[in-house]
Amino acid sequence: MTDRNFPKPEINPLLDNIRIVLVEPQGPLNIGSTCRAMNNFGLHNLCLVRPGCELDSDAIKMAMHSQDILNNAKVYETIPEAIAGSVLVLGTANRRGEYHEPNYTVREGLEKIEKVLSKGPVSILFGREEWGLTRDDLQHCMGCMRVVTDTACTSLNLSQAVLLIAYELFQKFGNPIPLQKAQADDPLEQPATTEEIARLYNHMKKVLSYCEFLPLVNPDELFQVIRAFFHKSSPSSREINILMGIFSNLNGFMKKYVRNK
Repeated sequence: MTDRNFPKPEINPLLDNIRIVLVEPQGPLNIGSTCRAMNNFGLHNLCLVRPGCELDSDAIKMAMHSQDILNNAKVYETIPEAIAGSVLVLGTANRRGEYHEPNYTVREGLEKIEKVLSKGPVSILFGREEWGLTRDDLQHCMGCMRVVTDTACTSLNLSQAVLLIAYELFQKFGNPIPLQKAQADDPLEQPATTEEIARLYNHMKKVLSYCEFLPLVNPDELFQVIRAFFHKSSPSSREINILMGIFSNLNGFMKKYVRNK
């Protein structure tokens, strides 16, 4: 899916203080996918600690329109080098334990990040595909965030984990622009008026009575269920017009093929 038809939002400069740090990533596809996930949500600072693969054509293929993040990724030999100057370092994991404390949900971690993000870089560490961050890695962290998952399957793909965290960071610190509903300026897309809805109800009642759907005794009791349905759905003028056409066709069909037999 391309974004060329949508305006680029103004990104909150706070996002430039976020560093995504991949510790010993093993696959170029995951690194490329991570670049794309970061770019989707306004993050651009990627650090790689002892990557176990080349940033080759596979990484480029998965990065797609985010190759600038891949090209500008900084490679380090140690975690302290990658996180140098950070005012906060958080690891990521799917479990709790002695080396994972203090332990935060993602939302709790965002609150921690919010307090210091304007003061300097915040580094978020992601571990290896096979086993995540080790105890030695976590010694460099000031806490750990966990993505809460179904207990039956807690392991996340590396780039998927980055995507989830990046999304939450963008919602909190970015400037997400909600897309307007298609054809929002079209008067037919506006909510139906009470007059339009009343006209539909009268039309429906006549047709449903004609095809003997409504009972002879107290037909309005059943029709009230239909009214309640429409009140819940908040139909637009276009939708009311379409329903008017449907019941007009049904009425014509009844007259032509049913009632005359």
